[in-house]
Amino acid sequence: MVVDVKDKVILITGASRGIGRQMARAFAEEGASVVINYNVNEIQASELAEELERARLKCFVVKADICNPAEVNSMYRMVKEKYGRVDVLINNAGICSDNPIQLMQIDQWQDVIDVNLTGTFLCSRAFSKLMIHQGGGSIINISSLKGIEGCEGQVNYSASKAGVIGLTKALAKELGKYNIRVNAVCPGFIVTDLNRHNEEKKMIAKRRNVVDNSAALEEVVNFSIYLSSGKLDGASGRVFELDSRIRG
Repeated sequence: MVVDVKDKVILITGASRGIGRQMARAFAEEGASVVINYNVNEIQASELAEELERARLKCFVVKADICNPAEVNSMYRMVKEKYGRVDVLINNAGICSDNPIQLMQIDQWQDVIDVNLTGTFLCSRAFSKLMIHQGGGSIINISSLKGIEGCEGQVNYSASKAGVIGLTKALAKELGKYNIRVNAVCPGFIVTDLNRHNEEKKMIAKRRNVVDNSAALEEVVNFSIYLSSGKLDGASGRVFELDSRIRG
């Protein structure tokens, strides 16, 4: 089966590092025009763009704080002017700031909610407008199994990702009449810049999965490409869990 995203415009938030960076590289290699959104990691975003351009792949870098409505609207205008459309929006940007609830500061709570949930809302609101105008599109929200199961010491992160799941389902119902599909992808533990030094979490994840999950990052990337290709056009409002845990 051919998975084709050639010439599609794919906007990935938080694409300068981690999952987003790997997605940007993979989509570009498949022939898509990739919009690389970043906020603070300018050097990493520029290095990624240079890498893709050397390989004669198509990309466009846009700095925007997805928590800021004005900056999201500015990104919307820039992308619309550059391409005139967005076929797929991948709400990938995310942060964590862990502490037990009695030690968690209000700014830790708010910062995580702002990026992970409010940022997803703002980008979805902006770019669904363009998708409505063009007759359809796809929104992929990167959530987490922690949004389903919860996680001790991460009430802010767990709540934000649970909110993303609720947002996904509500948007799917609201935007379906415009031929816009909205789905959530929930990875298990993936080694990224956020957690690569947390050996305890790595061991817990290894014990909970019934098969080796060392390819988890690649699987999230590949599944996102598959969702973007049109091969699952009948799927919307779905929450795809990418792990091998046995529950119950």
